[in-house]
Amino acid sequence: MTAREAPLFTPDTLPLLLAGQGIDAPAAQAAVQAGLQVLQDFMRTFNARDALAWAQVMNYPHVRLAGDQVIVWHNAADYAAANDLTPLANTGWAYSRWDFIRPVQADATKVHFALQFTRYDAQDRARQSFQALYVVTLQDGHWGVQSRSSYAGVLTPGAAF
Repeated sequence: MTAREAPLFTPDTLPLLLAGQGIDAPAAQAAVQAGLQVLQDFMRTFNARDALAWAQVMNYPHVRLAGDQVIVWHNAADYAAANDLTPLANTGWAYSRWDFIRPVQADATKVHFALQFTRYDAQDRARQSFQALYVVTLQDGHWGVQSRSSYAGVLTPGAAF
């Protein structure tokens, strides 16, 4: 595991964090753990620039609120087709990583996360940081990101970045 993929929580500290947030029901704690794995998969597939794998981390319909735009994708194929990361790479972006992820509400099938991510260049210099809210849901046995709201804006029309 590289520093870019380092976990934000350990199995020992996560229950304490969740209890401090008032998330103490076992089913809610399990949902948070599943949601954290989804977010790690989200960042891993995003940084790999693998639009098809990234699309599989979502649940559909998937909604992104960015700046003053609302974008909805109804399936993984549409999401993947709209998300060639070349325009983002052309800005000097090399990878992103989570700065923090905080579960703020949870039950057995849905978790709300307040988080922040930073975009880095190839020299590991931070370029931009954005706070966001992500909703991770359980749909038909699949945990995925259902919706995202951030201040990152939309680089190209219809894109998820």
